[in-house]
Amino acid sequence: MARRLTKKQHERISNKKVEQIDALKSLDPDSLFKGRVIAQHGPHLMVENAEHQIYKANIRQNLEKIVCGDYVYFTFENDIPVVLQLIARANELARVSYGQHKKLIAANLDQIFIVIAPKPEPSPSLIDRYLIAIREFNIPMGIIVNKADMIDEASDFSFIEEYQKAFDIKIILTAQNNAESLKLLHDELVGKTSIFVGQSGVGKSSLTNKMIPELSLQTQRISATTGLGNHTTSATTLYYLNDNAGALIDSPGVRSFNVDHLSIESIHNGFPDVTEYTKQCKFSNCNHLQDPGCAVEDAIENNLLSARRAESYLQILKTSG
Repeated sequence: MARRLTKKQHERISNKKVEQIDALKSLDPDSLFKGRVIAQHGPHLMVENAEHQIYKANIRQNLEKIVCGDYVYFTFENDIPVVLQLIARANELARVSYGQHKKLIAANLDQIFIVIAPKPEPSPSLIDRYLIAIREFNIPMGIIVNKADMIDEASDFSFIEEYQKAFDIKIILTAQNNAESLKLLHDELVGKTSIFVGQSGVGKSSLTNKMIPELSLQTQRISATTGLGNHTTSATTLYYLNDNAGALIDSPGVRSFNVDHLSIESIHNGFPDVTEYTKQCKFSNCNHLQDPGCAVEDAIENNLLSARRAESYLQILKTSG
């Protein structure tokens, strides 16, 4: 559950922002530049300007956490790029990492695609948690069923129907050897900033390579800027479609996606199909576990609600409490 900031913490944040604004005002406007963060490597940000020049920039002290997709103002101090201020975000995607610290993944997203595949076996519970975080900022979302040519009788993707009923969600089937499916996905990315998220091994990086034929050239440019040799996908990185027709963020795979930094209300919003019935229960303190007058159990028995979704909802509430 999200922790409330103390009054002192609010004041400290406010003072930092005032200091940042004062620092910007003291600069010659011609020496101030706007850029977008395309990756982070250690203490440095890879910042790309409007002309698509990449800089390895230092970060001014006391700035809040900056992530891939953020827009920033930067300048040059002794010919060294320095990020001075984070520009307010439209949205962000975040999870809770070990130690219950909020871990930002990316910012300023137009859409998010959760990538799944026959192998590794899809985790509907993981998707449920992604959807809670995505709906927190009302970001358009979709599910990509990659490696669709590997789907057989043993593959069970029936749970996708649960999401189609609960959300206005795009479902796209892709395969590496199916040019038509890849073109359909590419068309969805044009003119937007998108991110691929999901488990390791589902083919996010392979899809990114298919969407951006010149990806190796972009990774070489980033590697040359960082001075770290070949770039790997261990870091969340923003790439551009050909002719800069859109931006695509490739993120490392995850096994879990903790949403404990979000409120109980956010969890409710991630399960509109379930909360439609929780509001109809006879008793306001209904546990939805064989309680009398439980509308959730009635909906499950009448095939109006997925039992799996209801169980997932209760489990996430329990672990977030």
